[in-house]
Amino acid sequence: MKHTVTLIIKYTLYGISFGCTFLVAMCLAYSLWDREDLLMMVSKDFTRQSIGAMAVGIACGGTSVIYQFNRPSAFLKTAIHFCIGMGVFYPTAIYLSWIPFNPGQMLDTALQFFLSCSIFIVIWFCFYLFNRNEAKRINKRLRELEQENAFYNG
Repeated sequence: MKHTVTLIIKYTLYGISFGCTFLVAMCLAYSLWDREDLLMMVSKDFTRQSIGAMAVGIACGGTSVIYQFNRPSAFLKTAIHFCIGMGVFYPTAIYLSWIPFNPGQMLDTALQFFLSCSIFIVIWFCFYLFNRNEAKRINKRLRELEQENAFYNG
């Protein structure tokens, strides 16, 4: 139980740092692309924008702790992670005007939805590939150690 609580706290802090880092990266991009209007939107409402970024970071990054548990299938873990992440992202994004949401811009909203889902999938896939390669590296090293052990004991 203590290990689970520690994992949840660790992943929550990862999520907060990811959300804050993403907010800073977006502000930097707004500055570099001469989008002062977007940068001013963030700076005028910095407290809510920051809390929103941290909440989304916790929902997307923090809930990835689910992959540390053996019980649910990989598909169910991914579905839970996606639903919680997007379930927090969209209301937050609409509330903070990160994405448009009015009858005249529904196409923009739909495109933003698909873009956000795509970003989630790309980030998830990058982590999947990283972890898969780590597992292969670890397994290879374990096989080498087993061979060394067999050589010395056999």
